Amino acid sequence: MKSLDDRFFFLPNLDLSLGITDSLKARLDISRTLTRAPITALTPDLNIPSGQRIGGLTGTGGNPTLLPFLSDNFDLGVEWYYAKNSYVSVDAFVKEVTNFIIGGTVNEPVNGITLPNGSPAVFSVTSQVNGQSAEVRGLELAWQYTIGDTGFGFQANATFVGTNKPFNPNDLNTSNFAITGLANSYNFIPFFDKYGFQARLAINHRAEYLDAFNQTQNVSHFGTEPTFVDSATYVDFSTSYDFNRHFSVHFTAENLTNQIYSTHGRFKEQVLDIVDSGRTFTFGVHAKF
Repeated sequence: MKSLDDRFFFLPNLDLSLGITDSLKARLDISRTLTRAPITALTPDLNIPSGQRIGGLTGTGGNPTLLPFLSDNFDLGVEWYYAKNSYVSVDAFVKEVTNFIIGGTVNEPVNGITLPNGSPAVFSVTSQVNGQSAEVRGLELAWQYTIGDTGFGFQANATFVGTNKPFNPNDLNTSNFAITGLANSYNFIPFFDKYGFQARLAINHRAEYLDAFNQTQNVSHFGTEPTFVDSATYVDFSTSYDFNRHFSVHFTAENLTNQIYSTHGRFKEQVLDIVDSGRTFTFGVHAKF
């Protein structure tokens, strides 16, 4: 049985597939998805830390009035299987996002607390709120090619995404809103798989993206500050050999280029974290009886 929220918001779904030829196929998908806020964000509580000073009064709390996150989705894809184990695909999508759940800060009095001069004490309370509506649009490209029966081939894909509500670092309003997690990316994987021997080189790139609004500054006049993850390219290698159906060995080398993970704040000069995990090598033996 559907819950009251499901019935109220109505979750339609239409999925159509069309085989134009034996090797060319098209797909259309229209849907609505709903995601409820976590219980911790809905809890009607208010936490005021001790030891605060005038001019720097802060608090955190839940928001029981949060509406579910809704996304109306339109996807159109075309796939062409032009040879054995080889294909090209293109997929375009548009997502209309409403009730987006984000961190927000509200300046408000709390339980009639007053300052020594008798005026109301104003606290900057950080909580989760429903943000503005936004549109996310993108294009996904994929290509897989195997060179006959040689065992050689490659996989390649790229994703390009955008939104009508990008983050504006010069907007210092506490209600500043932007979609998180959006970044252009690509992957290229040449491989060999034959005679029980497998080898893959994976090159994965992701451009800079807004990760979260999770920095609560003192007094919070500018709301929760953003955290950006810097662009990075990772190169990994893996290989294995099957001696027979009972015994095999494998080897992996991760982050061959020693790529670091780094984040920054509102501006690139505001460095937050730099993590150098180094290269990782693994060798193993697998036996099955």
